Amino acid sequence: MLEAIENGTLVVGERLNDDELTSWLGVSRTPVREAIARLESEGLVEMAANRYIRVASLSGPAHDEAAVLLAALHTWATDHAADGSAEARKAAMTAAELLARKLGDHDVAAYRDLQDAAAALVAGLSNELVTATETAVRGRVKFHAAADDAAIDWDAAAATADALTKL
Repeated sequence: MLEAIENGTLVVGERLNDDELTSWLGVSRTPVREAIARLESEGLVEMAANRYIRVASLSGPAHDEAAVLLAALHTWATDHAADGSAEARKAAMTAAELLARKLGDHDVAAYRDLQDAAAALVAGLSNELVTATETAVRGRVKFHAAADDAAIDWDAAAATADALTKL
């Protein structure tokens, strides 16, 4: 479901129906409800008891708030990169190299991809709590980055890409 929200298969404001989701995903109602609860906690789904479940509206403030935490997590990961796997460093570095020019063009897709590049580094550090936190916050940042009022710090994104390319 997260992937469907991120890639636009499920669009902002779209109502989510348990029965349709269980059929579409080929799973029982329990994992669908667990996924919805997780997506709600990450700010990607809105719920009103006995009224609706829908893909959340885009929010610049939601992006901005989450981006502060995500930047801190990514800075921590970069600072501790030597403690992680060589494969994770290489994956983050390679992805960041490809994104540098697009970030200069203020490409939101590149900004989202940069978050995933940094996530590869985080995962390579083998700290389950940091990885789980980063995953949840990253989903919120990537989703809400498309909001018209999202204050994406393009200079900071370029600096993150630059730091990743130097791993």
